[in-house]
Amino acid sequence: MDPAVREGLARDWKSLMAVGVLAIAIGCVAIVVPALAAVGTAIFIGWILLIAGAFLVAGAFAANSIGTVLLRLLWALLTVVVGLWLIVEPHNGTLTLTLVLGIYFLFMGLTRIAVAFAGRGQAGAGLVGLSGLAGLLIGILVLAKFPSSADWAIGLLVGIDLIIAGWTLTSVALVGKDLSRA
Repeated sequence: MDPAVREGLARDWKSLMAVGVLAIAIGCVAIVVPALAAVGTAIFIGWILLIAGAFLVAGAFAANSIGTVLLRLLWALLTVVVGLWLIVEPHNGTLTLTLVLGIYFLFMGLTRIAVAFAGRGQAGAGLVGLSGLAGLLIGILVLAKFPSSADWAIGLLVGIDLIIAGWTLTSVALVGKDLSRA
């Protein structure tokens, strides 16, 4: 391990542990109250799009032709409008995000299954296929229950992701704790 990484882990393991435990706690809340987590996610994504739109507006004027500037400004305007819509109407935004999420999982699952079949006999192809099957099933479940799945799908998946991220951070923090003792 790189000495700078070792030193950083040994020095900051408590912060990593705190963030990891916090992520696990928030993930558990998101699973218990998925509708609240879905609305929070919609608002968060809205703010990200709003900030990105501002950068896109600034970057539009770096283009070489008026046509390119106009296309970039149109892209920026669309980004800002969608961001504002998610912030102002997060409940409606969760419907759209859930639909997009379901379609994403459906196509991601089909793609991974196709990749697994193409890579038959290679190491890891079975795990890619299994991952694809899981994604396909999640996509079908979300889309089959749409629009009622908007109440739970995003919050549940965000909760699971936060718990996994928290688990990873606490595991890394424990390595840092061991390094600090050495």
